[in-house]
Amino acid sequence: MKLLFTTIFIFLFISTASSQTDSTTQKTEAILDDILIETESESELEDIYDYVEDIIANPIDLNKADIFELTKIPGLDNVSAEKIIKHREKFGSFYSTNELYAIRDINKDLIEKIIPFLSTSKIFDKDQPVDVYDYSEPFYSKLKTSFRSRITNDLQTRQGFVDSSYAGSRLKSYNRLMFKFDRNYQAGVLIEKDPGEKSFTDFSSFHLQIKDLYFLDNLVIGDYTIELGQGLTLWSPFGFSKGADAVFPVKKNSRFVRPYTSAAEFNFLRGAASTISIDDFKFTAFYSNKSIDASINELTNEITSISQTGFHRTATEILKKNNVQQKLFGSSLDYRFSNTLNAGIIYYNMKFDKPFESSSLYDISGDSFNYLSFYYNINFSKFILFGEASYDQTSVASVNGLQFAASNNFIFTTSIRSYPRNYTNLLGFGFGERSGRINNEVGFYSGFKLRTRFGVLNLYYDIFKFPYRTNENSLSSEGDELLVDFSTRFIRSIELRLRYKYENKEVTELVEAEDRIVRRLKQIARTEFIYDIDKKIRLKTRLEYNNFLIRSSNKNENGFLIFQDIRFAPTKQLSAYGRIIFFQTDSFNSAVYEFENDLVGVMPNLAMYGNGIRWYLMIRYRPLNFMNISVKYSETYKPDETSLSSGDNEITGNLDNRFSLQIDLSF
Repeated sequence: MKLLFTTIFIFLFISTASSQTDSTTQKTEAILDDILIETESESELEDIYDYVEDIIANPIDLNKADIFELTKIPGLDNVSAEKIIKHREKFGSFYSTNELYAIRDINKDLIEKIIPFLSTSKIFDKDQPVDVYDYSEPFYSKLKTSFRSRITNDLQTRQGFVDSSYAGSRLKSYNRLMFKFDRNYQAGVLIEKDPGEKSFTDFSSFHLQIKDLYFLDNLVIGDYTIELGQGLTLWSPFGFSKGADAVFPVKKNSRFVRPYTSAAEFNFLRGAASTISIDDFKFTAFYSNKSIDASINELTNEITSISQTGFHRTATEILKKNNVQQKLFGSSLDYRFSNTLNAGIIYYNMKFDKPFESSSLYDISGDSFNYLSFYYNINFSKFILFGEASYDQTSVASVNGLQFAASNNFIFTTSIRSYPRNYTNLLGFGFGERSGRINNEVGFYSGFKLRTRFGVLNLYYDIFKFPYRTNENSLSSEGDELLVDFSTRFIRSIELRLRYKYENKEVTELVEAEDRIVRRLKQIARTEFIYDIDKKIRLKTRLEYNNFLIRSSNKNENGFLIFQDIRFAPTKQLSAYGRIIFFQTDSFNSAVYEFENDLVGVMPNLAMYGNGIRWYLMIRYRPLNFMNISVKYSETYKPDETSLSSGDNEITGNLDNRFSLQIDLSF
């Protein structure tokens, strides 16, 4: 421990390098903080982090983007996007993103939030031939190389290592190498190992991308994802769901073919995909052939379940690895007319080398699946209509919505979703209550964002029903949810955030030795202060209380959390993050969740339950222009416990601590 603090003080006070801080990380975390709310499941939002980081690293061109491109930016509404386009049409191309401040009708705070996602470029005359390669610059100046290496190690020994259930070492490792040449070429390779896995290349990924060459919009060979429509047919493994921003997550925006750069080991595609543009049409074709993890019934040779954990630690998990071959081919046609209409159709076939075992009428069955989908976005200035309908040869899943912007200070949205109980899709990620799942759910969502001189108010109300049984409930169930989120600044340096969440849903509970469907009411109240003392120091204080109530069984539980967070940047190349968290809950039912700062590219959502203290300290240091070093130490202590976690992950004792190190190199 002494060595740890000595290292910290050396970093804080003996840093003399003169390079500038890369602010992308801080911008990414701030944007995600505005959009997301902590879900009731522990996760590491690597793919969501990659989405924001990627759009900052590859900003949208102000001089070329239409309204459908601009509204991909978190927080940018269609009215503000239209004002940007009209300004461009009236005064000509933007020479700098700072020219946005000249548009009087757009809120200045909004401009500050969207500028990181935007860029400007030279506009050529349509009749002027354009050489895709600028020979005036030397070859090496266009080549950019980045390397990210990360290791994480639990300092306590988990039960799986004690009894040798885990085949490999405790170390978690991640390595990613990326090459970019000019704006048109990219290649990358990624290898990753989870704790307990034997091989350091247990998961590997590769891609080669060529884009923006004449009519060729995009070509990806290797691992990729496709995001089209509203996510009912094809989407990446992750997406935005209900969050602190009541408007942005509801309407999805197609990003077409994207290289896959995440370490999550499920629901990506492996093969080749390409998009070409001809006038107002975009045609995308794709093919994938990959092995996936699954459990197999040895007697019938049928698939009983697909594993999405990516873990290959125990003998059982290793037996599931790459058990099934999945092939997929398809295409889509996308049409855009001015800034008014965007519509498209999607078709693909997905085939497995083994059939699925169906245990009930509405479970997935068979070995070949066909999907046909239609999606649309219609822009009527202040109104946007959007939706998608997807047919799986059995039933039709649909989502339809509206956004209305009375002004850029008031945006309202509403959405109706209908996901039949016999609709099945393994590669979609729709908007809904159950984190992207697109079956056995109907729901009606309404929300608005209001900007006033006093602050920003987000509010949504969602009512939903699961007509058939789910994995959690043996009978049909329903519920509703309300979120109110308000943020304001007393003065420029102090921000206050208030949040109240009400969730009333039916759950299965053991009552008098029987499983029964009962009403569970959960309420969460949060107060958060963010205080920028100066450019070097930022403090954040959070108080959160939740109540978990089931009246029929007289179960009434409470959870409480308070944390103090500090970010200290004594020099341009060094920043330190620290947080201490005190929590007390009656059980896991009343757990309090919190996102926390981590190594670049990771944003863990952790459950705090029981009685304890958690703290962490993280240093980000740039000793050289091309090098960033991140170090994190975290510790959770529960004085009333004799063991933590359970099963193979159980730790004997009441302390769970972890050390992480990451090096980023950019040339």
